[in-house]
Amino acid sequence: MFPIRKLPMKFSIPIAALAMVLVSVVAPSTAQAAALTADQISLVRSIAKTSPIMAKVVEAALTREDGRYRAGGSGPTAFDCSGLIMWSFAQAGVKLKHGTANQIKQITRIKKKDLKPGDLVFSGRAKGGIQHVSLYIGDGKVIHATYGSTSRKNQIRIDTLDSAWVMDHKVYGRVKV
Repeated sequence: MFPIRKLPMKFSIPIAALAMVLVSVVAPSTAQAAALTADQISLVRSIAKTSPIMAKVVEAALTREDGRYRAGGSGPTAFDCSGLIMWSFAQAGVKLKHGTANQIKQITRIKKKDLKPGDLVFSGRAKGGIQHVSLYIGDGKVIHATYGSTSRKNQIRIDTLDSAWVMDHKVYGRVKV
């Protein structure tokens, strides 16, 4: 048995404070999740009335709003566009592959007028093909992970469906759950 030594008071760290530091290092996803606004909570509740699974998907994505973009990122602290979609669906127990080319193969195509929260919007430049995916959250809006430019930072954010960031060539689809 080792002798018990008492440290001077200036060196002692309360156990609760040490635990908080460890939790923030080991589990950053919880510590960095964004709190939903009252409007977002209302949105998720209304989606849950018709599709509890899609409500979980949308809620998961919304908790990452203002998060970081990282090429190839699949969460929980940084994402690329398809990584955000894959991670959000995983929170609801639905497996999707990473990559827009993979995810477009996992949908049933629908028309724009048939979009519901939780549907996917694939987009790209007219001659560049599909390069981007976003999650439709209703009311003409999507949440997506965007890469930076001189005018906008890398981030996960909400834009309108007709935003230049959602690009011009679109395919709409629904994941079978």
